[in-house]
Amino acid sequence: MPGDILLMIKNYTGTGFITILFVMCLSYLAVKEDDRMKRILFIYIPVIVLAFFLCPVSYLVYGRISESVTYYRLLWLVPVTPVIAYTAVKLSTSLKGIRQDICIALIAVLIAVSGRLMYSDMYMIKASNIYHMPDAVVHICDAIHVEGREVRALMPYEFQQFVRQYDSCICIPYGREYMMNIFAEPDDLRDAMIREERDPYEVGVLAHQRGCHYIVVPAHERFTIPPENYEEFMNIDGYIIYKNIYLSTDL
Repeated sequence: MPGDILLMIKNYTGTGFITILFVMCLSYLAVKEDDRMKRILFIYIPVIVLAFFLCPVSYLVYGRISESVTYYRLLWLVPVTPVIAYTAVKLSTSLKGIRQDICIALIAVLIAVSGRLMYSDMYMIKASNIYHMPDAVVHICDAIHVEGREVRALMPYEFQQFVRQYDSCICIPYGREYMMNIFAEPDDLRDAMIREERDPYEVGVLAHQRGCHYIVVPAHERFTIPPENYEEFMNIDGYIIYKNIYLSTDL
């Protein structure tokens, strides 16, 4: 359990540099800050929240009332940015002339190099349209959309977080949380799709049982033969869309 908490902190802090900077700022304020209300806001509250987060009992209680995998969100309560910003202002205003200029420049550089490029994350992409999501998602959703009714489609992993944002009429049999194994519930269709060698018959039968009108896969992962109950419908933006030959009659 303590290992789970420490792993969450490690994953949350990224490069760890901003955490070091935060601890340095807390230490500086502990020595230099005299105002009682500011000490409560910028020192005591962060320390109390961190102590609560590191407590195994808190982790157990949180897991009882919610999913323990989201426990890291309590770290959002730690005012990291306000503490660093206030410390930077307090430190720089205590200096004069060239020393103040150097201090401000140094703080700016330290903050700039403390992270990494946001687009290095697989879930972050440069905006290519007004929806801020991949063009392929927009084009595929438009291709299978049916006005006035819901359509169920089995989407690839990389689309899980976008489909429902763009078109709420397109339902997916399982979401991104299942692909990331956040929940422990078994899902035979998901397991069949993430298997290294997909069985077209198994995937087709399970998708049909779940009422999927479409199956969408990257072109390089296309099935050797169409899934059972499905036929190839469209090749768009590097993705193959398979259409259910039985359920499609009600679209």
